Amino acid sequence: MSGRNQYGAVVATFVILGILLFGSVAQARDYVYILAGQSNMMGKGSTHSLPSYYKKTPHNVQFFYQGRYRKLAKYAHFGPEISFAHTVARSRPHDKHYIIKFVATGSSISQWQPGGALFKGLLSQKKLAGIAPETPITAVVWMQGESDARSRSSAVQYQGRLARFIRGLRTKLNTPHTKVVIGLINPTPKAFPMTDKVREAQRKISTSIPNVRLVSTDNLSKIYDHIHYGTDGVVGLGKRFAKAIFH
Repeated sequence: MSGRNQYGAVVATFVILGILLFGSVAQARDYVYILAGQSNMMGKGSTHSLPSYYKKTPHNVQFFYQGRYRKLAKYAHFGPEISFAHTVARSRPHDKHYIIKFVATGSSISQWQPGGALFKGLLSQKKLAGIAPETPITAVVWMQGESDARSRSSAVQYQGRLARFIRGLRTKLNTPHTKVVIGLINPTPKAFPMTDKVREAQRKISTSIPNVRLVSTDNLSKIYDHIHYGTDGVVGLGKRFAKAIFH
């Protein structure tokens, strides 16, 4: 091959590589996730017990909690957001992931209804995080229902109220097809006699409303109260939530 031909081949190779690289960058996208619910979304995992790699925020993740930017694993306890963040970051390494967490410990589904304070607070989180209004919500991850398992009157209304919450949220966010991932509750103490009723409602929602996924929490380890997930349980929960979105 002549020198001119070799030069041409090298140039062509760089052009092709440039096109491929530019195409890869151009196709990068933003993913936005809302993590909401009550105390098991807040989390009882012990940050001290985490492996070192979980104590760093992935380079392509930004985490916002209660309206403020935070680094992961900077407090004594953590929720599903840590393993969730690392899982989605590895799953889509060239994309940007925005994780927005908004919780109210001990809250019932009635407090999350459209028009209520928690519903309005949840809607405000995207703006507080500085995410462009036109950026769609990729998924809403919901871990709530234990409070409603305490009484029959709350449990029998859970399905209808959860349906209103999901539909209202999709309407207000202008994302009618946003995926909703629900963690199946499983408290075992006698103080939660209507657990099966709430679980049944969650299952029915996952089959009656499009693009709703139910995530099993069975076999996730808990702390002494048999209500809240411990360190390993919270890590497992975050992974399950993430996998439900992309698989």
